[in-house]
Amino acid sequence: MANPKTMANPKTMTNPKTVTNPKTMAAEAYARLEEMIILGKLVPATRLSEQMLAQALGLGRTPIREALQKLRENHLVDILPRSGVFVTKVDFRSQLLVMEVRHDLERLVARRAARRANTAERQKFLQLAAAMRLAGETRDKLALMAVDRQFKELSLQAAANKYLTAALAPIHAHSRRFYFTHLETTNVPIALSHAEAIEAIGRGDEAAAVAATEAFLEAMEAFTKAVITAELAEV
Repeated sequence: MANPKTMANPKTMTNPKTVTNPKTMAAEAYARLEEMIILGKLVPATRLSEQMLAQALGLGRTPIREALQKLRENHLVDILPRSGVFVTKVDFRSQLLVMEVRHDLERLVARRAARRANTAERQKFLQLAAAMRLAGETRDKLALMAVDRQFKELSLQAAANKYLTAALAPIHAHSRRFYFTHLETTNVPIALSHAEAIEAIGRGDEAAAVAATEAFLEAMEAFTKAVITAELAEV
């Protein structure tokens, strides 16, 4: 089993001592564990324990427990009675089904976020668009992961529809894992098309936000099909 003590990246992890709000601590635990799964530092079938993870991440067992429950809801871990918690396998074939559902939902989020975002949120969208472009141009995978997460959280916040948030949580988790697991550095065209969608939302241009989101999703679908074709050829 992998040793989580060696897994934390100081450049991408928040100092646990600065996190005091229980909800923030649980979100921090989830983000760090999801990143470790995506980057292959916690591999499929790895058995996890609350105590081990709490010690490795410097967080209490309560936020770790909440994070594991969310990871289970998003199909990143299985929690088996009397057996423990295990990292799930990557089901690459299901990604096409995920993309099929994701298209309509993401268009709705883009439209609502572009229409409803407040001034502070719009400014943040523009900052994230610039950060996404930089991550793409410099092929910085870790930065791209961080910006992608922030954008998704902000867009759902601005869209202000709890049912959209609930529907997209497992879809986003599955897509992040699939994409970043198969990405060696950064797919520049995808990153730049994503930046255009983020920027359009920041400008409040609903039509452009939807069109750019569709272009981004089409690029993601092409990437997905290429990966699946390659993996099936190896079977």
